[in-house]
Amino acid sequence: MTCRIFTDKNISTPEYSSLMESVGWGSHYSEELVQRSLAAYPYVAYVRSDSGALWGYVSAFSDHAFSTMLGELVVHPLAQGKGIGRALLSAVESEFTGIPIYVKPLGDAKRFFVACGYRAPAIEMQVLFKRNGATD
Repeated sequence: MTCRIFTDKNISTPEYSSLMESVGWGSHYSEELVQRSLAAYPYVAYVRSDSGALWGYVSAFSDHAFSTMLGELVVHPLAQGKGIGRALLSAVESEFTGIPIYVKPLGDAKRFFVACGYRAPAIEMQVLFKRNGATD
């Protein structure tokens, strides 16, 4: 499948919420949160269906020297298995050529990244987090 990648951040809150909800990542995001996220990531890319629906999204931070951190990589379940995730990941890799890209795959997503050539480092890494000031 041929994918057209867009990087203009022209994504509406309802379509962002719909994509995230389709993969179980919450729903009903506020306009403020979506716009804050889009503004915070220096690199955002996405794919639309022929009818214009948001089918895939990726975001990344990079220092352009030592590391690039993948934010989210999301593909709508109806569009999975069509090469969209690989195309979005390839867009990030092309944008940050020669800079290590780090991912934090959740659940079965690890298989996808391994199939795309990612590997675990020789020294074990762990992901830790803290919801600074937030209550759970």
